[in-house]
Amino acid sequence: MITANKITFEKFSEKHIDDAVRLALAELEAERKHCPDLPCEDFSGHLTGILHWLSGQPFGKAAMCGEKLVGYLIFAGPWDGFFGDVKGVFSPLGGSAFSYDYENRGRLASMLFASVAEEFVEQNVFSCALSRYAHDEATAKSFVLNGFGIRCADFVRELSEFDLRNNSCGAVFREFSTDEFRLVEQLQRGLHKHLANAPVFFPGDDFDEWFGQWIKRDTMRIFAAEADDRIIGFISVDDTAENFITEHGAMKNICGAYFDENYRGNGIAQGLLAFIADTLKAEGVTHLGVDCETLNPTALNFWGKYFDPYTYSFARRIDERIKM
Repeated sequence: MITANKITFEKFSEKHIDDAVRLALAELEAERKHCPDLPCEDFSGHLTGILHWLSGQPFGKAAMCGEKLVGYLIFAGPWDGFFGDVKGVFSPLGGSAFSYDYENRGRLASMLFASVAEEFVEQNVFSCALSRYAHDEATAKSFVLNGFGIRCADFVRELSEFDLRNNSCGAVFREFSTDEFRLVEQLQRGLHKHLANAPVFFPGDDFDEWFGQWIKRDTMRIFAAEADDRIIGFISVDDTAENFITEHGAMKNICGAYFDENYRGNGIAQGLLAFIADTLKAEGVTHLGVDCETLNPTALNFWGKYFDPYTYSFARRIDERIKM
């Protein structure tokens, strides 16, 4: 086993990419053992592309044992107004990996973060976030102990085994045409209001401007539930979401959902989800994903019934009063 006193750190660059892809694929295979619904595909090309992009970012370190890469952590950015009114950086899924040959992977993760973070405050970066596999408990504990908290998750389900009973209480389900997308405006306002309230406290952009752009997404589909001559709920689906796994060719991803509070608890949301699953299966889709804020208990409780988590995203805010 490799020990801490054998480790050195250097700037991550393109020379590390091939070895970094191997480390990232090893972590993916480990997650697949816990979450077998993950799509089976060779994602090495996706990871190579991500790491080529990240190698040009300013905040990235490689952990070396002699000439061997044993871990890396890279943050993209910075961007203004990232989880607050400060500059922030983000490490996407695949933007970090830690070797299973190291005696304490949690310790390695902590050491790499310390090395990368040395430059954060010097560059006025006070917010940082990263995406990691949900069942990698060793590194998750390390980041939590380094001051990070979990704020969102990606879930997945293989559709071949997705069989929900349609307990719709008389609701009608259908897919909207693009000309009908505006019909969910009031439900989207309800969703934005829900996310802004406790315990989520999720700030939103100007709604009218945001909604005008949202309904123009050319890859998005909207499925709706109707009852009593009105729209009572919707679920939107898109081709990809926020990590490279969602780019699988036979995977679709839920990117929004909301139901009128007066129609909850009677199986309508479950019925619409069943309708979507049946529709997508008929089109040859094999996997369905969804991401949600883990600090939104309503969403977490619903999606957790039918999907398995495979990533968690961690976030940390650094006190901008710190002086270096």
